[in-house]
Amino acid sequence: MAPVAQGPTIARRRLSNALRAARDGSGQTQEQVAGALDWSISKMIRIENGKVKPTVTDVKALLQLYGVREIDRVDELTALARASRQRAWWAEYRDQLPQGFADYVAIEADASDLMFFQPLYIPGLFQTEAYIWDVMRNRVPEDLADADKPIRVRVRQLRQQHLLSGPRRPKIDAVIDESALRRVASNPAVMRDQLLHLAGLGNDPLITLRVLPFEAGVAVAMSSFIIVRFPGDDPDVVYYESGIAHTAMLDRSDPAPYWSAYNKLVASAMSPTDSLTFIAKVASEYR
Repeated sequence: MAPVAQGPTIARRRLSNALRAARDGSGQTQEQVAGALDWSISKMIRIENGKVKPTVTDVKALLQLYGVREIDRVDELTALARASRQRAWWAEYRDQLPQGFADYVAIEADASDLMFFQPLYIPGLFQTEAYIWDVMRNRVPEDLADADKPIRVRVRQLRQQHLLSGPRRPKIDAVIDESALRRVASNPAVMRDQLLHLAGLGNDPLITLRVLPFEAGVAVAMSSFIIVRFPGDDPDVVYYESGIAHTAMLDRSDPAPYWSAYNKLVASAMSPTDSLTFIAKVASEYR
């Protein structure tokens, strides 16, 4: 494991799992550990479920109590403690985002791979500013105050900066339905610029774009979803949203059905090369 390369969310999750396993290995209960360190039981529980970011001092005290003495292991877990306490770019916006989406942005920042399926519009990571504003005006289901809309636009642009050009940016694979390419935004010029931007992104070696054409028939999935893969052995997570209310879900239970659906979508989609040619062709149709 290489803690220095991790963001705060995945570092906190790995640390809480490691500390819980170390306690189990020592044969001690949460109550016994809390009593030995003069902590409240709630602090102990919140550390082990990842709700609290323990300090380096806390981690060292726990490891001492658990009998973990190996220098490399202690260094690894204290490095995770430091990483978990870093302030992420999205932290200042968290309270201004819907809960489910805020949780997703936090885990997305630590992803090694992102797999998108989007049947209705261009995925947010690939949107131009003009297209983003159209989505803000027409799609957002909750009533947003005018003062809040620029914040949402800013968050989307910051996500793009970090995930498309940041130092730990993930590989991105996206299947986009043809309807998203043909659903006109506010005017044809906005749509043309958006598709040309999308085609340009498709030349990035870490971005793979596929178009699901109309002739592929009815898609195996009728709503958007994102599969998030992490470095190391952390389990995949799936993100999806409601089509009406602004509720979003992170599914950590079983990503297999989503992988099955995504693989079928990939098999029905155009090749990446043909997809970029098709995107450019559709862009040229907007005058």
